[in-house]
Amino acid sequence: MVPATDDEPNRTATGDPPSDGRVRGVADGRSDADTYDLVYRATRDALWDVLGTATLILFYLALAAIGLSIAVGGIGPFLRGSGSVTALAVGVLALVAGVFAAVRVYRLVTE
Repeated sequence: MVPATDDEPNRTATGDPPSDGRVRGVADGRSDADTYDLVYRATRDALWDVLGTATLILFYLALAAIGLSIAVGGIGPFLRGSGSVTALAVGVLALVAGVFAAVRVYRLVTE
């Protein structure tokens, strides 16, 4: 139940629509074409946001998988004593990239 306002004196407290044919919730002066354009743009933007986020998540998942696999290949042999310092450096850089990508995936999924 909505009380009557000054610009709609003949509206009852029972929630009856205004007598002049206006619909509550629609801004005065907006045509159907303007409303359609607004809804169309909002829907398009929402779809591209969803698809863009999904694509970004897939990219980061691939980066994390590649980075972490390179990290295991570079750090593992060094820990067993058969790897070089260069392999360790590459492994650490790949580990940093893999962890960064995994954190970004977590943040995108939990937003």
